[in-house]
Amino acid sequence: IYLLRNGICYTNGSYFWDNSVNAANEAISCVLPGTSLTTGQWVRVADPDDPVDCNSNSDSDPFRCTNVTSPAAINLYLAQGLPAAQEGWYKCCLPTDCSDPNTNIIFANIFRFLEIESFTVADLPSDMTVYPQEYKLNCIKIGHYGYDISMSIVSFSNTLRYTVNITWDGMNVSSGSISESTTGDQMYQCVVQVSNQPTRTRDVIVKVPATAPSSLTEVNNTATTITVSWTALNSSDADGYVVNVTSDTDTVQTVQVEGSSNNTITLDGLREGTTYSITVRVYQQLLGPASTISVFTHCQEEGIYLAHDGNCYTNESYFLDSNVNAANEAISCVLPDTNLTTGQWVRVADPDDDPVDCDNTDNDPFRCTYVTSPDATLNLYLAQGLSAAQEGWYKCCLPTDCSDPNTNIIFANIFRFTEIESFTVANLPSDMTVYPQEYKLNCTKIGFYSYGIRMNIGSTALASYTNCDDRVSTCPGTVLVSSNPNTIRYTVNITWDGMNVSSGSISQSTTGDQMYQCVLDNPSGGDDRTRTLTIKVPATAPSSLTEVNKTATTITVSWTALDSSDADGYVVNVTSDTDTVQTVQVEGSSNNTITLDGLSALTTYSITVRAYQQLLGPASAISVFTHICQQEGIYLAHDGNCYTNGSYFWDSSVNAANEAISCVLPGTSLTTGQWVRVADPDDPVDCNSNSDSDPFRCTNVTSPAAINLYLAQGLPAAQEGWYKCCLPTDCSDPNTNIIFANIFRFAEIESFTVADLPSDMTVYPQEYKLNCIKIGHYSYSISMNIGSTGLASYTNCDDRVSTCPGTVLVSSNPTTVRYTVNITWDGMNVSSGSISESTTGDQM
Repeated sequence: IYLLRNGICYTNGSYFWDNSVNAANEAISCVLPGTSLTTGQWVRVADPDDPVDCNSNSDSDPFRCTNVTSPAAINLYLAQGLPAAQEGWYKCCLPTDCSDPNTNIIFANIFRFLEIESFTVADLPSDMTVYPQEYKLNCIKIGHYGYDISMSIVSFSNTLRYTVNITWDGMNVSSGSISESTTGDQMYQCVVQVSNQPTRTRDVIVKVPATAPSSLTEVNNTATTITVSWTALNSSDADGYVVNVTSDTDTVQTVQVEGSSNNTITLDGLREGTTYSITVRVYQQLLGPASTISVFTHCQEEGIYLAHDGNCYTNESYFLDSNVNAANEAISCVLPDTNLTTGQWVRVADPDDDPVDCDNTDNDPFRCTYVTSPDATLNLYLAQGLSAAQEGWYKCCLPTDCSDPNTNIIFANIFRFTEIESFTVANLPSDMTVYPQEYKLNCTKIGFYSYGIRMNIGSTALASYTNCDDRVSTCPGTVLVSSNPNTIRYTVNITWDGMNVSSGSISQSTTGDQMYQCVLDNPSGGDDRTRTLTIKVPATAPSSLTEVNKTATTITVSWTALDSSDADGYVVNVTSDTDTVQTVQVEGSSNNTITLDGLSALTTYSITVRAYQQLLGPASAISVFTHICQQEGIYLAHDGNCYTNGSYFWDSSVNAANEAISCVLPGTSLTTGQWVRVADPDDPVDCNSNSDSDPFRCTNVTSPAAINLYLAQGLPAAQEGWYKCCLPTDCSDPNTNIIFANIFRFAEIESFTVADLPSDMTVYPQEYKLNCIKIGHYSYSISMNIGSTGLASYTNCDDRVSTCPGTVLVSSNPTTVRYTVNITWDGMNVSSGSISESTTGDQM
């Protein structure tokens, strides 16, 4: 069964304005498809119901009806105005009248002026973990165009939009700037009114729990979990619960627990040793008020630990006496998942430890409280002042007393005034190849705000501060705990260069282990505190540093290995002149040989070896010259450079023993090798005469075979020219190895070559270069010609001031200069710039 009007379908309980149903063609049709009308009817819902008489058209029955037999339908419309007494609910029964219990019934409201069609709540939250909560009230008015409308909660009213956005924070309902506190179910009204007519009112209720969950309790906790429970509510009072976990002001997690009977939850993923606030709210359509408890997680899952004031402490922690002088400030000694039997606190003394009696006497000023299970706990606090004789180390034994060899033990220091909590070294280098080495000393002071502090090596103070007052930060320490400005770390930056410890402008020479002190000066009445630390440093350099082997690019060295107690390893540093070539860290005290590769031939290297532990010790050093240019075959060497056959040497550059031309044959031993001046006939060099006709000296190396030749006096013109070296035998041996060198006076042409000749002969004209390299004296003239035509000519050149346009080829020797001429050949003429010369055939 359904309702139909003006071509639109309507459901059960629909509303119709009297002005819109006052003609036959505006009737409300009541229809039941698939049936034939028998005795169907419209009835005004009253007490008792009042059947509509479709024929009377009176004040008490102002309707007319038209019927349709199939499908069964009765069309109802007003034949005159609708009196106030006749407005309201009507029902239609089809295909039989309403007295038939099996008939089909549908309701319609016919009203005068206006009516509230619906008043509903929209967008109620499904995720109860989002807070505050937001939703909407929707009030739909139908009928007359002129009216007033308002929506309110209980008696608090305001004229608003047809839709109101509501925010609920658990205590207050607010919409815009309007706010109203409320508890329990929220009842809203929508009121619509036309002047001098009946007021229309609709109510809607949003279900909200009135009370918070009761008996919220911690059931269990570990280092990372907390289990809580509360009294479950009836299903009529709760759809579920929301559990919120915060630490300080940060929300850690929020969990929605569905079902009113689910009243226990384990919260995981928490931090050890942390105080959490746990809030539980009941929810129905919205969240109700909260219950809250505070829970401190275990510091660890297993093993004995200390806790104080919501913080965890490890073995050998320090506690100021004034911070542990009340039951709620006790030092808690805890052993998770055990039951307390005969555990105890004991003052550590010599010769005998002194058990704490917890009876609050002058020589035992403590009180204790106990927790037997689920975690064995002994809480220790001072019931009076702590005397100087009673300060110091205490130990806690759980779950049995300290006489049990299987008990668990942890230590705590209870002190007066100030104490050094720790004195440590930080940032010690792991990479021993970085030099000098840098690290930090950190001394952490705790306790009273007034003190003096200094850090020393031997008798040298690296830092010293007096009359410190933490209340006004008079000394340059760093506050480590914002909630406790009296926990201060003092830092000294140290640089160690292998001989001296320095900090700022202060320097102290030292060898071997470095021993530092942190000294804390307490005010009068308190003992001064001293802590020491030692940094392990080898006292001596590695001995017997020796060259084992070398090639053109490698050097192998060894030294006497140290015991593991004296060294963790070694650092080998290789330098050439003042440049560091490589630095290698060799781990392990027994590794006392290293091959250094990637070096340059004919180079003098300084090789330094230091042992290291936490820092580097003193150095041993040797000098090694890599003189081998190649592994096989004869070659020349001079001034740290290798030279091939036919190389040129200026006489002024080979006139001392350390400037000799070395002739070397790797892998052989010298027998009768020699230098010979090339002439007709050849003239062997007499290395001992040092005469005008033989101005040379020689030095020999047996293995590898080498003869070093140098001038002992000026080179006469008659002696300049080509020389050959024969190794390992003299030049008369047909199987000897020979290499040539040209020793010249003043200047010489090292080479004259053609460069960039074309390979692609299809490109025309053709271009190439002439390169002439001059070596030797700095003053000269130079020209390049084809036939009698000069292509380039430079006179009065002086390499000292670069007067001619040559290119210096060796930065360390500015008198080795290349001159270049660019040539163009068009098949008939050679040209360079504006100069041109016709030629045929070979170009000389």
